[in-house]
Amino acid sequence: MSNDRLELLKTYIKSGVSPLLVSDVPLSIFENSVIIKANIDKSELNGHYESINFTPPTWYKELIEKSKEKTSVLIIENINDISIEEQTKFIEILKYKKVSTFDLPKKSIIIVTCTELSKNKINEEVYSLLAQI
Repeated sequence: MSNDRLELLKTYIKSGVSPLLVSDVPLSIFENSVIIKANIDKSELNGHYESINFTPPTWYKELIEKSKEKTSVLIIENINDISIEEQTKFIEILKYKKVSTFDLPKKSIIIVTCTELSKNKINEEVYSLLAQI
């Protein structure tokens, strides 16, 4: 990633612009992050019942903990590694910043990474929700 793109990314993050689409970025630059692989099973993406209580997914609990101290980053890694149809499972997170009945923390940023930045590799509706850097 060029220095100009990196500076733009940092500016967007500081300004709270989210969700962002980036390519060729080492995930190590994102502090306080929780990474979800794009091929995550839908059952792990949403909440689930434990006894009679509906509980959030594990990654969500981790994001909540990280956002208590400072801005947290939710990374959806390599979205174009899954089919265009399967990418729609992330629309609720990207559009409404929530999963099931659980709102993402106010102090969180969503970053979507891809290995190949090509519109025909990313679902049109998903792509329309992202600011590309």
